[in-house]
Amino acid sequence: MAYQRSRLKSSLPRQVTLGGQRPRPPRPDDETPGHLPPLVPPPRDEQAIRERAATRTVASKRRIQRRVTPLEILQQPLQASVRKVFDLRKLLIVLGLTGLVLLLPTPEGLSDAGHRALALFVFTGTILALEPAPLPIAALLVPVMQIALNIDTVNNAFAPFGTPVVFLILGSLFLAEALRKHGLTRRLALYAILLSRGRFEFLLLGLMLITGGLSMFVLNTATAAVLIPVAITIAQQFPRPEDGRKALIVLMLAIGYSSSIGGIATIMGSGENAIASGLLAQNGPFGFIDWMKYGLPIVLLLLPIIWLLLPRVFQLPRLTIDIAPAAQEIDRLGRLSNPEREIVVVLLLSVTLWVAGASLETFLRLPPTLLSSAVIAVGAVALLSLEDIINWNDLRGVNWGVFFVIGAGLTLGDALIKTGASLWFAKILAPTLEQMPYALALAALILLAFAITQFINNVPLGAILTPVLITLAQATDTDPVRLVIPTIFAVALSFTLPSGSARMTLIAVTGAVEGRDMIRSGLIIGLVCAGVLLLFFMLLNTVGWV
Repeated sequence: MAYQRSRLKSSLPRQVTLGGQRPRPPRPDDETPGHLPPLVPPPRDEQAIRERAATRTVASKRRIQRRVTPLEILQQPLQASVRKVFDLRKLLIVLGLTGLVLLLPTPEGLSDAGHRALALFVFTGTILALEPAPLPIAALLVPVMQIALNIDTVNNAFAPFGTPVVFLILGSLFLAEALRKHGLTRRLALYAILLSRGRFEFLLLGLMLITGGLSMFVLNTATAAVLIPVAITIAQQFPRPEDGRKALIVLMLAIGYSSSIGGIATIMGSGENAIASGLLAQNGPFGFIDWMKYGLPIVLLLLPIIWLLLPRVFQLPRLTIDIAPAAQEIDRLGRLSNPEREIVVVLLLSVTLWVAGASLETFLRLPPTLLSSAVIAVGAVALLSLEDIINWNDLRGVNWGVFFVIGAGLTLGDALIKTGASLWFAKILAPTLEQMPYALALAALILLAFAITQFINNVPLGAILTPVLITLAQATDTDPVRLVIPTIFAVALSFTLPSGSARMTLIAVTGAVEGRDMIRSGLIIGLVCAGVLLLFFMLLNTVGWV
């Protein structure tokens, strides 16, 4: 791809030459020494020509403003594919495969309800993978099909859409909108430029830490959406266009990778985390800290590894960047505004309560779950709304499709468990798993999840795998955490194709990274991260911490 500076519009101050050309220095034959050049009267229609040119310029600007650019898709925090139209052919494939499962004889050991749940399993997997309709609509069809298959009633089919973890994710999206609206993420990036002292490797590390840190408490796709334009702005500050093009590829992929990795740390970091934690909580106490004690160490391990590998994959030379524009912009912005300070305070308070909420409930004798993660997230959004930092017009711009996708995943898990279909799966796989050592079973699950997640969006994949793994663990007298957590972490390593995750979709639609670069880098770094993930959980198993 050719690097075109005109496509990457910067908001930082930069010097420009008006008129589009530098003035040509006078030549000796331009005029006779000692005499002014003769004045040539302009043609009579010159004014009309100028007016027509101005009209065309204004019209062109209006067309450009109306045109939907790739960066506008970044405001859609679920996936760019939600803009796809209805595809009847794909829908017929989904219905055909579902009907085929129903026509097959009921497998031995599986009830009639379990057989229908098996058909729902196939329907969910195919409709979320093929997306014959926009992804949120496809997700809403899952409970509808559950009712049509007579698996459950309408109240029970849609009940998972009201689980607390769904509202935790929604609160996370609203917080991301507040950060975007008031420019806090951009301010953080400007500080990263200054602290790097112009050295690109330190700037890359700073941007990855910002992305990974925000993705822990704000949905990772929303974090990537608000930081990708920042990477484009940074790339324009390189004096040589070729250096800027190479740097932009690395910055884009760094945001995609670090947002995916940062989202591993907490329940609210990613949609598949929310689905897995919600289903784990149905089998016993499992909350914010229970997830974070596995996720945070992995993030601290993988982010530095990606930082070291990514520039070397692209053989990036030592680059420097002019930090003067960033310094000027920070001077122009001045100190934190009142809304920015209030957002920082609310976010810090929310993180504190997410971590220590259960202990404070016991100490202060508060009603149970009053300080649960979902209540804190909704309370944080309400507080920002009361302070008029965000309003309903801001929240309407959030893509609510993630709400439906997570709800569909929880609906499928509930149906598989209630009908015994997941237990039937487990009985088939349990003998093989029982004969395998934990290290070998773990390697197989991580490799399987890593391979599939490159092609299927990681949120639906987490919804499909989690209920089966939970029941498989129960059938083999294994703690479900031992199987579910490492597998869901591996699902986050969808780095090679735009279809694997919403983050990579957003990067692809900007046109900054070519497909072959995305695949090559994603395979190298993804396999290294999968290997580290395997070694980490093998170590935890050795010391008895998992």
